[in-house]
Order: sequence, then C-alpha cells, then structure tokens
Amino acid sequence: MLVTETFGAAFGRLVKAKRGKDWTQSSLAADMFPNQEDAGEKRKGDISKLENGKVANPDTRTVALIAGVLGITDAEIDALRIQVQMSPQEQLDAVPSLSRNQLELLASRFELERAFDKSDAELRGFLNSKAEEYRTYKAEIEAIDELTRGLGNLKAAARAAADDLNFDEVETLLSMVQEAELEVAAETAELRAKNALMRGRPEQAYTLLTAAADSFAAVDPLEPAQRRLRYEDQLYQHGLRYGGAGLSLSAKMIAGAIASLDENTTPQLWAKAQNSLAIALRNQGTRTAGAEGAALLAEAVKTYRAALRVRTEADHPVDWAATMQNLAIALGEQGTRTDGAEGAALLAEAVTAYRAALRVRTEADHPVQWAMTMQNLAGALEEQGTRTAGAEGAALLAEAVTAYRAALRVYTEADHPVDWAGTMQNLANALGNHGARTAGVEGAALLAEAVAAYRDALRVQTEADHPVDWAMTRVNMAILEGARADHDTCNDPRPHLTAALDHAEAALTVYDPQHMPYYFDKATALRDDLKTRLAAL
Repeated sequence: MLVTETFGAAFGRLVKAKRGKDWTQSSLAADMFPNQEDAGEKRKGDISKLENGKVANPDTRTVALIAGVLGITDAEIDALRIQVQMSPQEQLDAVPSLSRNQLELLASRFELERAFDKSDAELRGFLNSKAEEYRTYKAEIEAIDELTRGLGNLKAAARAAADDLNFDEVETLLSMVQEAELEVAAETAELRAKNALMRGRPEQAYTLLTAAADSFAAVDPLEPAQRRLRYEDQLYQHGLRYGGAGLSLSAKMIAGAIASLDENTTPQLWAKAQNSLAIALRNQGTRTAGAEGAALLAEAVKTYRAALRVRTEADHPVDWAATMQNLAIALGEQGTRTDGAEGAALLAEAVTAYRAALRVRTEADHPVQWAMTMQNLAGALEEQGTRTAGAEGAALLAEAVTAYRAALRVYTEADHPVDWAGTMQNLANALGNHGARTAGVEGAALLAEAVAAYRDALRVQTEADHPVDWAMTRVNMAILEGARADHDTCNDPRPHLTAALDHAEAALTVYDPQHMPYYFDKATALRDDLKTRLAAL
C-alpha cells in the first residue's frame, strides 16, 4: 500500500532512476567529489543509503552535488518537494493535472523503467491504469478481515467440540479450518502478487500465485489446476496492458495446469485449459516478430484444435463457436504473415472457421458475439481481398465493408464504444484498400470516407486511454495518406505524405522495440519509406 514518504526517500528514488546504467554508485560519488582520493569507494555507501530511502532529509549541499552530476533541475527538485506533501491517493486522483516532473516521480513509485523516455500521454495512461489497479487492490486488502474473522469462529467451535469429546465434529471443523487457512493464505498471496504486478514484477507474481495454487493439492487434487486457470488471468492481463513477461508466464502457469489434467477423465476442464493456453500463445505470437512469433502462432493453432476435440458443435455449441473464432483469429494472423499460396490457404481456412462459428453465433440469439465474429470475418475477407487481383479482389473488399457495416448494427458508439471504435478503424482499413484500387472520383470518395471513419474511431481510441489502439489507428492513417498521395486524382502528394509521416512518428511514441518489436519494426519501416518518398519529391 502506498504511503506518504519523506523528501529524502523520494529524492533517492529520483537519483536511482537518473543514475540508470550510466553511473554506478561509486562513479557517482567519485564525480561528486573529484578532488577527494578514493571518494567513490568511501562514499558509495552514502549513495546506497539515500537510494534506499534511509536518509529522510539529505542536506542541501549533497542534493546540489548529486543534482549537478546527474543533471537534475531545480524544477524537478521543487516538484518533488510539492509532491511529497500530497498523499499517494491525492497524487493518483490528480494524474490529469500533474506536471511532467510529478508524472515521472509518481511513475517511479510503480517502478516504471525509463519513465523519462515516455510521453506525457503515455505516463498519464500508465498511471491511470495503475490507479485503477491500486483502488481494487486496496479494497481487497480491507476485505481480508472478513476471512480472518470467520477463521476465528471455526477455531472456537472446534475447541468447544473437543471439550465435548465430539471427535467427528472436531474433524469436520478442523477440516474447515484447514481449508479456511489455505484460503486466507491464498488471498494474501494474490494480494502480494497484485502488489508485485503494480511494481512491474510479473516473475515474482508468478512464483506467489503458483505456490498458492499448488498448496490446495491436499484438499482436492483438481483444485491446483483450477486455481492456476483462475490466477493466470492476472499475468495475462498485465502482459496485455504493459508488455513484458506476463503473457509467457500466463502460458507457463496454464501449461502447469494441463500437466495435471486428463482429456478423458476431466474433459471440460482440460479443454478450457487448452483454449486459455492457446489464447496466451496467440497474443504472444501477435506481439513477436519473425520466426519466434510464427512458431507461437502455430502452437496456438495446434492447441485450439486440441480443445475442439472436446468442444464439439453438437455437444458444446457455445464453447465450440468461441473456440472456432479463436482458431480463426490465429489462422488469420498466420495467413497475414505468410506469403504466397500457403498464406492464401491459411486465410481461406480462417474465413471458413468464422463462417462456421456464425452457425451458432447468430445476430438474433448472440448479438454481441455475432458482431465480434462478423468483424473478424470481415478482417479475413479484407486480407484476402488485398492479396487478390482484379474484380475478385474488389469483390472481397466490398464483402468486407458490408460485414463491418453489419457488425456496427450491434457495436454502436453509445452502447459499445470500444468495440465500435475498433470496428470503425477496421471499416476504414477496408474502405482505404478498396479506394486505393478504384480509379477516379469513386476511389477518391472511398479514401475520403476511410479518413472520416478513422477520425471517428479516434473519438474513443485516445492516446491517453487506449494508447496501443491509438497507435495502430495512426499507423493505418499513415498508410491511407500514402494511398491518397498515390491515387490518380492526387495532383500534389506532398501534403498527404507529410500527414502520413506525422501519423507514423506519432505511433512510434507508443510502439517500442522491447515490448512490441513486431509493430515497432512495421511502423519504423513505414516511417523510413515515407521519409524517402518525401525526399524524392
């Protein structure tokens, strides 16, 4: 739980962040006292104490010396003094109005690496997400009192039964005490894991959660697997939101559950675990470039197919349709990344799987799921259309546009703003591809309609609230502006190419090579191509 800290502790964290990999504690001390022999070795302990929050009020001279070496400004120090006067909750509530320096300092509380390299919008988005996690986490800590009170009551009842020599009742009550104690310990482990995740430490969270899950083996042999399948979502969601090792650790936790399950004796739980593993693998694959990403997607496809051995259309139609859609997404991603006839075959297989899922996911009976599958089908049709020449390709693109528009009957901005924005972005993609292939005023009109759809999507997909989606839309807008520059109706390509370059560079403020290398590489290549085209004019 966040607590109000001293200026010294806050300054120590700032020093550690600014020092980074450019200075060791010894080299910083040596640079602070260049005229003192062996100052680095003699004074590095003082730097360590400061960085570890053990110096409440460092003297003014020390602060000035460190600031001079590390380039810490007076404005940063003033912001630090103001911020430590605010409670942590006040800081989290005030994220929209915090200064740049205050944003960096608060982000360092959550151990965000290289906060100084992030944009203001990225920092605000990160901190808003952390504030939401923190409030939930704090409420769950307070709720633990209820569990411990119930445990005390059970122990008192067991003592009373023992006094009456009622050994059967003692056994029943002690068994309940054991389960309750395990539950309290597991709840505590979950809270510790959430604390680790708030600080960007998924490996620590994984260790805590797996130990908590496995502790239930004495109560029920299936409980560890069930717990793993429940706990893995914390790692999965962290990986989706912040990148890093969360997705791979989620997959590792699920694989541990599968190892203790059997397709024949626990078919439904086994199939659920297979589907969850495939989802984690697929998301890893979509975020990973090259052969490694392709291998993850192939493993996801294989795992979805395994789940479908149990989740049949006849016996489990709803689960079957959901798994078919997930399989189609993975096949479509594989197809998009694969050239030639092999890629075309994968895309065709994805389209077939989407159409099959729509046998169950009808607009009348499952409108939201129907809309989701319709827009995914549209995406696969669009990819097919872009790879297909002539009238056949144009027909596929037109079919994709129709499918996107159908999905928007359910995905309205008022009722489903996030899904609406995603579908609007996808509709814009299809309109842009269709327009680029269509000559004259008809093609220009399709391209203009695509621009309008992207701009509509950005009403929801803001940089602050949805940075990854925002970046994706900016990349797509860059591609679209490039297509407008190439269209036969364009007399001056420079304005379109300049706008495209602005969009690509904006996306690269979100896509980074460490956590999203595949998208970073694509956006970087797009930016470089646009620079080359502009230079050639």
